[in-house]
Amino acid sequence: MSRLRKLRWLALTVASCAVGVAVWQGMIWYDHARDQRRITAALAHQEVAITPDTGLQVLFAQGYGQARLRRYREASAAYRAVWNRTYGADGRDPDGLAARSRYNLGNLYARRSVAAAESYDIDSARTMAELAKQAYRDALRAAPDYWPAKHNFEAAQRLVRDLPTHDGEASTDPEAKPDVWSQMPGFPRGLP
Repeated sequence: MSRLRKLRWLALTVASCAVGVAVWQGMIWYDHARDQRRITAALAHQEVAITPDTGLQVLFAQGYGQARLRRYREASAAYRAVWNRTYGADGRDPDGLAARSRYNLGNLYARRSVAAAESYDIDSARTMAELAKQAYRDALRAAPDYWPAKHNFEAAQRLVRDLPTHDGEASTDPEAKPDVWSQMPGFPRGLP
């Protein structure tokens, strides 16, 4: 009888462990399904409830969806939330979303800078270009080999340099060479 009793306890223990694992997997599946619904809603331009436990992918999709609607304030808030919860919080970025969020934020600022320059609002254009450069620097700090951020950082530097001053002329730097190459170490000297 003792052996039969041990087998029953063993079977009961195994069954309870299996039920526990199944419940745990079900909770993970439910969280992923909920995040997927929120991402789909954000990309379809529907309102998504953002809570402190909202997943990073949902926040990133929210920022992307808002940027497509030209709601720059909401998009930048979502991208900043991704940055603050990943690289800005503890320096870790397992999904690579920190660099991509800062890159997208830099693109938002660069677009706004170009739009301001086209409407002759030079002060706003210069401010937005500086913010874009800072966002690209942050992206490169999070992922030093992120080529799109390197490229756009260089473009933002040229944008700031080429913006006209209040006198109506482009800013001139006596040390600037006509053929300006990257100031970043490791940047290739030419494109294919």
